[in-house]
Amino acid sequence: MEFFDRVAELFAEAWLYNFTFDLGRYLVAAPIAFLLIHTLCRPFFIQRRIQARQAGAADIRRELRVSVIAALVFSTVGVAVFAGIQAGVVKAYSSATIDPLTIALGFVASVIGHDAYFYWTHRAMHHPRLFRLVHRAHHRSRAPTAFAAYAFGPLEAVVQSLYLPLFLLVVPLDSVTIFLFLTHMIVRNAIGHSGHEWFPSGMVGSRWFGWITAVTHHDLHHEHGGANYGLYFTWWDRWMGTEHPDYRQRFDAVTQPDRGPPVIAVPVEAKS
Repeated sequence: MEFFDRVAELFAEAWLYNFTFDLGRYLVAAPIAFLLIHTLCRPFFIQRRIQARQAGAADIRRELRVSVIAALVFSTVGVAVFAGIQAGVVKAYSSATIDPLTIALGFVASVIGHDAYFYWTHRAMHHPRLFRLVHRAHHRSRAPTAFAAYAFGPLEAVVQSLYLPLFLLVVPLDSVTIFLFLTHMIVRNAIGHSGHEWFPSGMVGSRWFGWITAVTHHDLHHEHGGANYGLYFTWWDRWMGTEHPDYRQRFDAVTQPDRGPPVIAVPVEAKS
């Protein structure tokens, strides 16, 4: 009996640690992005609002509430990862034995893998039979704010949280790489849902940087759906023909307001 009590205690500690970390990084990244846009850097960002529609206080409260619930789900899946590490099924290395190049390669591989995983699971969730059940809660934010970064319904939160343990079954990582991956993910999510363009003008049309998704990319998805399913990169949307046709024009209109009147993007038919 003492053994099982100790196991329960360890799992409770692991869950509390995961919840504190998951919710904590959200409560750091989202408010910082929001404050930069609406206070500290307001003169810059006020010219770069992507939609005329604006989120209200009730929308932000909903995004916060749903995000806390999602963090509870993330933490529960995190306990499963902890159990997998203890059982030797999931491999995680000590950072003391890993060199910087290995950390960098692991980080790049995990981000590229996550982008592919996100594209296909996200696109699947837009299937009519899955959307209302799994993804609708996230799309209640038609004009999202940084607080929508974790605004997933419970089932979608499970899907989103499964990527890392699945990746670790194939590619072992160390704790520093995992931390860098999770930090990058929440920062990109907070910025990507902020409703204001952070990236420099000309990026979308650049041969060197056009493969990175700008904020406008995901904002168009929230505004209309049916296109722009990618997370970090434009690769899959371009390969699969799901990039919104007005993406570049909309980005240019936001980042170069002197070019003329705003471009009003039109809805596109979803590809399931």
